[in-house]
Amino acid sequence: MISSVSNFKVKYFKRLREKKFILEEGKYIVESEHLVIEAYKADVLECVITSLEDYFLGDVPRVVVSDAVLKSISNLSSVPKVMGVVRLNVSNEIKGNKLVLLDNVQDPGNVGTIIRCACAFNVSSVIFSPNSVSLYNDKMVRSSEGTIFSVNVVRMDLRDAIRVIKSRGIKVYYADMFGENNLDDMSVSDYALVLGSEGQGISDYVKEISDEGINIPMKSSCESLNVSVTGGIIMYKFR
Repeated sequence: MISSVSNFKVKYFKRLREKKFILEEGKYIVESEHLVIEAYKADVLECVITSLEDYFLGDVPRVVVSDAVLKSISNLSSVPKVMGVVRLNVSNEIKGNKLVLLDNVQDPGNVGTIIRCACAFNVSSVIFSPNSVSLYNDKMVRSSEGTIFSVNVVRMDLRDAIRVIKSRGIKVYYADMFGENNLDDMSVSDYALVLGSEGQGISDYVKEISDEGINIPMKSSCESLNVSVTGGIIMYKFR
């Protein structure tokens, strides 16, 4: 058992909290047994960090440490007994014919929920614009309940992404309360859906290069829906 926070392995794990080092190594830390197990199922788990001496997960390498060491690595107020080192699961290829694009969506809780919905409703790829939340954000990964490990995730300029998508004959829609298409009247199979940022909505340039807007009918007394709720409703409809 490693009990010193100055141990070289512990120092390495702590550095996997730093953006530059995460991108250099292509790895980051996840916290909780649930996330570790989901990473294992998706084959992106590099090693287990735990204070439980009898904890094993298949043939994945493990590092046994003291509770004090776990606390020094953790970003949570309630420190779990199991953590993991996970490979950064990012692709350069837009796969499939059911796609969600995030236009500067920065709230990690919203993005995690969107990814969870994407996994549930057969979305093939989720494309992050460069200014959307980072792919290794703690809260985002937790909100996704680990589904981010198994969804094809791409970070790309949306102009380039939409160009690729349109070249495949897939229509690009954007969610907007003033969109010309009422969701109730729509039935599509292949699609790309752009979801806008919490404060600014869909960027003007995205509206210009997309095909059509989609609105969700609702009571007039309700001005708008949260972006993750909007995304979930549309993804369910088009599943």
